[in-house]
Amino acid sequence: MAVAVLETPKVKGEVCFYQKKGGVEVQYVFTRLPPGPHGFHIHRAGDLRGEGCKAACDHWHKGKPMQHGGPPTHKGPRHTGDLGNIDMSRGDVKYDDVRGLMFLKHVTLEELYGRSVIVHEDEDDYGRGPHEDSKTTGHSGARIACGVIGRMDCSSRPKAEGAGPMNTRKKSTK
Repeated sequence: MAVAVLETPKVKGEVCFYQKKGGVEVQYVFTRLPPGPHGFHIHRAGDLRGEGCKAACDHWHKGKPMQHGGPPTHKGPRHTGDLGNIDMSRGDVKYDDVRGLMFLKHVTLEELYGRSVIVHEDEDDYGRGPHEDSKTTGHSGARIACGVIGRMDCSSRPKAEGAGPMNTRKKSTK
């Protein structure tokens, strides 16, 4: 098991990785995010130094160079670390948390240790936008939270029950 914990004044969440047959299951839970969709990626390095985690380098990709794309369910070219968007709101509805579950095929935990997970300020356009950086970053803007993917050897497993398809949300009772 592996985990990346992201906590800033704007963002609070954790991303857990579990080795399964054929790849890695990714579960995430965020309890604090600014309104709107945010690009969500695995970056090549786990070096979080520098403003905006700049030393974390670009999006991680296993294999030959590839252009930016959508999440693992996306058809077409994509970096291995392109995880799509996360969003805690839809219109006027605010959610207590956003949970998701996805699967990265042909990936091992060992390949993820020491890399980073980053939440970006803006929506990821999946490489389809007219912007110069769409094909490399999804034009997802500044890095607003980051965490290093590290080993999780303890037996306590984070509670992500009810995690369903990507961006499953729990309505706020407030």
